[in-house]
Amino acid sequence: MSLLVLSAPARGAIVEEIVAKVNNRIVSKSEFEERGAYILKQIYQQYSGTDLDQRLLDAHETMLANMITELLLVERAQTLLDLDKVRKNLVDDFRKQQNIPSEEELERLLKEQGMTRKDLEEQLIRLAVPQEIINYEVRRKISVSDAEIKQYYDQHQKEWETPATVTFNEIVLFYENANHPEVVSRAQGVVREARAGTEFGELVQKYSEAGSKETGGFLGPLAATDLHPAIAKAAFGLGVGDVSDPIETGRSIQVLRLVGKTDRIVKTIDQVKDAVAKTVREEKFRPRYEHYIRKLWKESQIEILPKYEQFLVWSPLKGTKGGGEKLPVGAPGAEPEGQGAASETPGPPPLEPAGGAGAPEPKPPGALPAPQETPTPGMAD
Repeated sequence: MSLLVLSAPARGAIVEEIVAKVNNRIVSKSEFEERGAYILKQIYQQYSGTDLDQRLLDAHETMLANMITELLLVERAQTLLDLDKVRKNLVDDFRKQQNIPSEEELERLLKEQGMTRKDLEEQLIRLAVPQEIINYEVRRKISVSDAEIKQYYDQHQKEWETPATVTFNEIVLFYENANHPEVVSRAQGVVREARAGTEFGELVQKYSEAGSKETGGFLGPLAATDLHPAIAKAAFGLGVGDVSDPIETGRSIQVLRLVGKTDRIVKTIDQVKDAVAKTVREEKFRPRYEHYIRKLWKESQIEILPKYEQFLVWSPLKGTKGGGEKLPVGAPGAEPEGQGAASETPGPPPLEPAGGAGAPEPKPPGALPAPQETPTPGMAD
């Protein structure tokens, strides 16, 4: 890759300022500012506090790099896809989603928005194509074996486990050191009454001093890890309907009546095979994605205007951002399987046909022709 600095245009030249030149394509100042405004709006709507600060920092550090990567992926699509057909399919999908009955109506609505058909096609291409290229060039080449699935399953047993639980009514009596013997005696009396047949709910209302009294002392279902060890030991040792002996917790004495109990359940490998395969595939995806994008950057001519160099804090050539385990926020084409296009990429505005209202928000169009099956030389993993 050649990463150069653009010279500013001569004074008096009537051209839009260029932020970056990516091979034969450009990132213009208006595109850069529009993308920044869109991302800021998204961030302020979704985050606050320290999360907001971190997201703003991430956007500052990665937005320009992501826009460059996006252009490189669109350029790559020119060698893999029939883009004229792709544009037609994307516009047709957009028309259907917006309930626009004809090409003439679409042209009229675009004119009202100050857009041309070419503007619409470019936005739709940038929204949909990067994901398609990554799916074809990276994701489809990732395989997951049965041995890898079993290894992941065995190493993450806790993820497939639903712990045993108990549900019970409780009577709680608080004590201090001075009155501990008296409270113990009272708790023993509660147990005798309960086992003699007195309705436990009545005893809760009569004796319990905890907030659970308002719900009849009802708690659960709760796993052992959610309970004080002494309570867990007693509760899991009871049969349904049984009443416990007084239980010391260090600050109170409790009496329980078991309402219900569930056994520990562990999902079999067959039950979670698809989920495990997807997880393993995503783990493999990250380094391959990084390798692929880094290769695109290295093989490209990328030039940055000096005043915008501050926005290229991070790039794929500098490795994983921050040394972390996640890809940069908004990395083009890197959305997990089953998700749509990157939220950093603004789609075209919804267009409302004459006399129509309530058109749905546009979704990332996906009716792309299947790419050629033979991998292009020079872009192998």
